[in-house]
Amino acid sequence: MDISRYRHILIICLLSAVVFTACKPKQKIVYSTSPVEDKAYHELFNDIIAREFPYRTLSARLNMGMTSGTKSYSSRANLRIVKDEALQISIQPLFGVEMFRIYINPDTLFLLDRMNKRYVLESFSTLKELYPVGFDYYTMQSLFTNALFVSGKEEIDAGDYSAFSYSRASDQNYRMTAKDANSGIDYSFTVNGDDRITFAHLMQSEKKQYMQWEYHNFMVLNNITFPHKMNITLSSVSRKINAELLFSDIVTNDSLQLELNVPSNYTKTSIDEILKILSPK
Repeated sequence: MDISRYRHILIICLLSAVVFTACKPKQKIVYSTSPVEDKAYHELFNDIIAREFPYRTLSARLNMGMTSGTKSYSSRANLRIVKDEALQISIQPLFGVEMFRIYINPDTLFLLDRMNKRYVLESFSTLKELYPVGFDYYTMQSLFTNALFVSGKEEIDAGDYSAFSYSRASDQNYRMTAKDANSGIDYSFTVNGDDRITFAHLMQSEKKQYMQWEYHNFMVLNNITFPHKMNITLSSVSRKINAELLFSDIVTNDSLQLELNVPSNYTKTSIDEILKILSPK
C-alpha cells in the first residue's frame, strides 16, 4: 500500500471517529410538566417508594462547588455508597490526589484531613447531641440518592405514610411534613407530578440549624430518573454553607467495599476544628 493511500484511509478513519463521537446521543434532562394527581395519601407514599432509584452499590464522579461567607471552593470528588453499610466521599482538588475524605456508616462518622494530617472519629450517638440536623447515616444515604426517609428508621415501609402530614403546594406539588420527637427535627419533602422528591428540608428550631437539599437535572438511569445536580444549604447561628454537586459517570451494582482506615501518624481533632476551614472569618 502506497503512503498516499494509507494517509487517505487514516484521514477517513479519524473523520469517522469524530462524526460518530459528535453524533453520540447525550442524556436528556427529564422535566416534570404534569401536575400531581389526586390520590389517597398511602397511594402517594407507595408511588414515591416505587420510584426510588434502585442500586446495591453506587459510585459517581462529582464536580463540587462550595461557598461560605466570602470564601468559595471548587473541587472534583468521588462518591461511593454500599447501600445500608457505608458512604464515602473522596475530595480531590488537585490532579486526582485525595485531600479530604468523609466516611460514614450506621454507627460512625470519620473525616480525614490529609493536608493537616488529622482526623475526626465520632459515634452518631455523640454527634446527635451536638449537631442534630441530618446526622444520621440512613438520612444522609437517602439524601444522596433522592430517596424518602423517616427519621430514626433504617428503612421505610408502606405503613409509614401515617408519619406525615400532606398538603398541596402553590405549584401543585405535594408537600409532606413530619417531626422527629426525639431530636425535635422538623423535616419535609416536596414531590412533583412524577412522584419524585425535588426538595428535602430538615430544621432544628431550638438550635436554629437547618439543612436544605434540592434536586435538579433528572436524567434516565437504570430505567429510573436520577438527579444529576443537587444544591445543598447548611445553616446555623454562626455559619452558612452553600454547595452544588454535579454528578457524572454514575455506575451501580459493581463490586465495592468501603473500609475505615485511620492513619497511625494522624492526630485526632474535632468537627469544629475541621469546619474552621470553611469559616468566613
